[in-house]
Amino acid sequence: MIAAGGACRVLAALGVTWLAGWALARRLSPDLTRAETAAWSAAAGLLLQAGLFVLLAAAGIDPGGDALLAGNAAAIAAAFLIPGRRSRLALAPPPAPPRGPLDPVAIFAAAVAALAFLAFLVPAVAEPMWSTDFLAIWGMKGQAIYLAGSLPARIFQDPALYWSHREYPLLVPLVLAAIARLAGGWNDQALAILFPAVELSTLLLLYGFVGRRTGSLRAGTASAALAALCFPLYHPVNAGTAEIPFAFGAVLAASAGLDSLGGGSKAVALRLGISALFCAGAKQEGTLFAFLLAAAVVMAGLHRRTGPPWRAAILLALVPSAHWLLLRLLRGSQSRRDFDFHFLEPSGWPEFAARFGGVISRMILREGREAIVPLLAIALFLLFTRRRFADLLLPVIGAQLFFYAVAFSLSSFDPMYAVDGAFRRIATTLFPVLSLVLASRLTVPQNAARDVALV
Repeated sequence: MIAAGGACRVLAALGVTWLAGWALARRLSPDLTRAETAAWSAAAGLLLQAGLFVLLAAAGIDPGGDALLAGNAAAIAAAFLIPGRRSRLALAPPPAPPRGPLDPVAIFAAAVAALAFLAFLVPAVAEPMWSTDFLAIWGMKGQAIYLAGSLPARIFQDPALYWSHREYPLLVPLVLAAIARLAGGWNDQALAILFPAVELSTLLLLYGFVGRRTGSLRAGTASAALAALCFPLYHPVNAGTAEIPFAFGAVLAASAGLDSLGGGSKAVALRLGISALFCAGAKQEGTLFAFLLAAAVVMAGLHRRTGPPWRAAILLALVPSAHWLLLRLLRGSQSRRDFDFHFLEPSGWPEFAARFGGVISRMILREGREAIVPLLAIALFLLFTRRRFADLLLPVIGAQLFFYAVAFSLSSFDPMYAVDGAFRRIATTLFPVLSLVLASRLTVPQNAARDVALV
């Protein structure tokens, strides 16, 4: 079992992270529930730790525990001392918790979410993180950054590390290194606590957001329960990888994108920027998700008299683009041989079409068949319930899966191997967003007509 000392130090580091994030997130959340504020505080805190680590290293200061603590203290002080323009909304009390009686359904859903969370927490911290992706990619980079106290050039340039996917974004390795420095040592088993903490933040965000937008406690708890029951995602094999953080980032971006359709406040704009950065920093497909969400909010906004929320779309597209440019300047070109883009040339179209057809068949006949019961249940639920404001996310999820199929079809190797090895793992990262959509259909909010018009 996990050593108490190491666990307590990591928990203390995560507490500092959340506190600093809460101080920064105060201006992001005047219109949010307490559960949502807690989740956004976690996201802001994790981004802050990664940013502080990079800034200290760039300034020639060893990003040890003391330096990171000082940086967090400075961030907290600045958040409280630096004056800012606060809107009337920011001066108002936070929204009340989701309305509705504590009926047996809500209590049951909350209990399911709690038990499912514990079902991931216990095995995740029962032993050191062990998945191949952790050992070869995320953990290897995180420990290298932790030991060097900087971004060592070898993780980008050493030919011996070519297999570690040098083109991947660095939020997860940087957060692991920063938390380890705050905790006073690299402990694979204790650091695993980070991933249940991210899951908990995801569940709180779903509960708070769905409950606020629907006005239903039952819908809020149902969204958290549905996401928590996604055991292929919240599985010990994913502790130490970027799947769980990306799922969190996708829900952050989805909730901020939906809120942007109701108005263009500065708080919503800041949440859009933070969520887009979190998505892009977690995984490469996070940039794709942000771009697709930007397109979706524009299309939804075209149906409104006030016009599309261009600021929201620009933020969702600009922040990941700036992140990509920064990484490109930092590490140079990191092209790999994983994809063969000659299939996109006219001469390669016939072979690409054959590959794409095979990939789709594999995804449906093998992956889909193995998940036929939940897929049919989801399809029937969508068929027999009314559209809601969150249905905007359905084409985003569908387009994301479509581009996964395109990527598999462009593989330089056997595309069937790519489907078998990656599709289920990356597809499940979208389920928390889907649970938001499903739970939003459980009730009819007072402003249902307006919300449906936004879809």
